[in-house]
Amino acid sequence: MSEAPAVAPPTDTPAIEDLATAKALAALRLPLIGLPLAAVVFAAPAIWLASAGAGWIGIAVLTIGALAFVITAILAVIITGFWIGPAGRLLRAEPWRAASVKVYRPTKGFPRARLVVQEADGTTVNLLAPALPWAAQQILARTGKIWLVGPDDKGWVAIRSSGLALPLGQARVTQADLSSGYEISVDQPDPSRASLASGDAVLAKVIATPRKRSRTDLVAPVVLLAFAGFVVVDLLKRGVRSDQVWLAVGVFVGTLIIAGFFAWRLYKALYWAKMDRLLSAGPWKSVSVELPEPTSVGRATVTAQATLPDGRIVPVTLPRAVHAVRANIAATGKLWVAGTPTAGKRMAAGIPGYPFLNRAEFGS
Repeated sequence: MSEAPAVAPPTDTPAIEDLATAKALAALRLPLIGLPLAAVVFAAPAIWLASAGAGWIGIAVLTIGALAFVITAILAVIITGFWIGPAGRLLRAEPWRAASVKVYRPTKGFPRARLVVQEADGTTVNLLAPALPWAAQQILARTGKIWLVGPDDKGWVAIRSSGLALPLGQARVTQADLSSGYEISVDQPDPSRASLASGDAVLAKVIATPRKRSRTDLVAPVVLLAFAGFVVVDLLKRGVRSDQVWLAVGVFVGTLIIAGFFAWRLYKALYWAKMDRLLSAGPWKSVSVELPEPTSVGRATVTAQATLPDGRIVPVTLPRAVHAVRANIAATGKLWVAGTPTAGKRMAAGIPGYPFLNRAEFGS
């Protein structure tokens, strides 16, 4: 199996000191606070309108919005709420530790991932990971590696994968018989050997939905823009009377907003069409790049020095590069692109077998 080198978490400091881990924990906590607040924002005016005897339509809309946020908040609590507190304590108290893993799925019932983890000392731990994304399951199964902290006295565990595909995930010790399930199959054991980068199974599946939506999402703004254009032309032909000035202003402003909406959707469609071409430029190939370790999590445009296969050293810029890509480059010294790295060329960048996609612009 040909596995691309990927960043691993530090194992000599508390896990929370890892930037991606800390950011992921904060992101998981946010819905537990934000969703109840959003429910209050909708519920308060609904109660006020009801007490004032206002129309039922506004009250119904606000009440439905409040209930939607309440239901979502309850689901968030059920999925992660009971795990967040113990996970935070574990991450502050323990470092990440490496182990080997096999991924199973049940033969019936809710398709929750089950992990058979073998520790370095040979101890086997069975974990239930109810919210493990498909891409993370594939990466854990393909690499056979997992990092974890815990379990605590209630069996709570925090997990993550190599390459930051799963910066932080939840799991809990289970006594379930994993032999009643089946070990998931790896869709692509050797992603770095795919004939084209566009054939990367994990990346292709992850980007399939946004790529398809970029085309279908053009329908609504096109229809709205055509209707708005018809209204504007009709208004100009009829002439704007003095009592219709504000109506005309509203029509023109609305048309501009719709035009901006259409331009954004068109940009997304063109972006994915361009990425399709770049990903079809060839197989994944690595180029040596020097890049310092990221000091923040998020997107950032970075420029580094790349050593091309012919020995030339040229600058390479990654516009709004995701943290995982930057962290992998810093840790491994490699930038993976689709096709042969060439000076003065724009290329698709990522990591073979991981759900990350970026652009790389090589200087000359």
